Amino acid sequence: MTDEEIRRLVEPILRRHLGPFGFETAEVVSGRDHDGDPAIFVSAKYRLGEPKLDADAALLAMNEVWDTVRSRNDDRIPYLQHRFPEPEGRR
Repeated sequence: MTDEEIRRLVEPILRRHLGPFGFETAEVVSGRDHDGDPAIFVSAKYRLGEPKLDADAALLAMNEVWDTVRSRNDDRIPYLQHRFPEPEGRR
């Protein structure tokens, strides 16, 4: 699958689980992990000033992303990264 196909698959999952915490959009980039294995890096981007991310919600989102990728016969490991904006004056 292409990065764009994966983004279209996982963005609704992330919106459902992470939307209450300010999730805005996802970026997907294929690459290699720390062991050199094929990987999918999913960056979840958030709005400034939203409630703190809930660990259970993040874990549920990651599990569903993993299951969705695997159900499409893609053996790459997905990694979910959370990207929060810097508040003004802290840059």
